[in-house]
Amino acid sequence: MEIGARTYKQSPLLSVVFFHSTTRELRNIWFQLDGARAHKTSSVKQYLVEEFGEQIIGYGSFQEWPPRSPDLTLMDFFLWGYLKQQVYATPPPTLQDLQRRIMDAYANVTPTMLHRVQREVQARAQMCIVADGDKFEHRK
Repeated sequence: MEIGARTYKQSPLLSVVFFHSTTRELRNIWFQLDGARAHKTSSVKQYLVEEFGEQIIGYGSFQEWPPRSPDLTLMDFFLWGYLKQQVYATPPPTLQDLQRRIMDAYANVTPTMLHRVQREVQARAQMCIVADGDKFEHRK
């Protein structure tokens, strides 16, 4: 499903994850773009810069990252799948329940999980280097 910039800026995920954090906590958060059209609009770019300053990762942002590279992007190969599994184990009956489940799922990401993901990113980056930046096949 593709969403427009206005819908994207008003999404429950953004309000749940980022706006329940304190300004101090936000200083430690980096936002990674995934190449979606909504990320490329000037209003969304401006909004993200206002919220995250130069702590934005993605094509055309402060920290470059190849677009549409799910094998290298931890949100694609780990986080979204994990969150969906946790949040939608049963259909959330209300928007408030959906928001609570998203917050709970994020809170349940453990340091051990993040260390495994970090090792996986390093292994995948090495495969990309060996392939000289070309496509590579990742196998579990």
